[in-house]
Amino acid sequence: MMKAITLILTAASLLLATNSATAGHHSKPEQAGKSYEKQHGGFPYQKMLAGVELTSAQQQQLRQLLQEHKASKSDLERGATDRGALRQLVQAEYFDEQAVTELLQQQQPQRLGQRLAQLKLRHQVYQLLTPEQRQQLADKHQQRKQKLQQRKAQQS
Repeated sequence: MMKAITLILTAASLLLATNSATAGHHSKPEQAGKSYEKQHGGFPYQKMLAGVELTSAQQQQLRQLLQEHKASKSDLERGATDRGALRQLVQAEYFDEQAVTELLQQQQPQRLGQRLAQLKLRHQVYQLLTPEQRQQLADKHQQRKQKLQQRKAQQS
């Protein structure tokens, strides 16, 4: 019984996560469907590296890494069909625990591969930076962490 409840909660959480991730999270309708890069006129790591001065050679290397990463991405349409299948299973009249379990197990290797590729890219971007730039990035991270802790303290 506990296993069934856990699976139901996992499936519902996954469904909510995919729905909220695919929902239009932009405040302006004309921005819906646009990536951060297109909205802000930069590259996807621009927000992470804001305040870190990159040389033109580093910028070119970063663009090359991002192009290679984009070319090696797995088929995104499969994820959409998986979400559709999961949605159908959740909305079905009877909950098919076995089918949901099989679908989630099929998704695991794909998600692992995607996460691995993202982390590899982050590592490669980090390796482009000089020690001074890495320190700037670490300082920014520490500042964000302190602000988060302050907000949590204020909410308590």
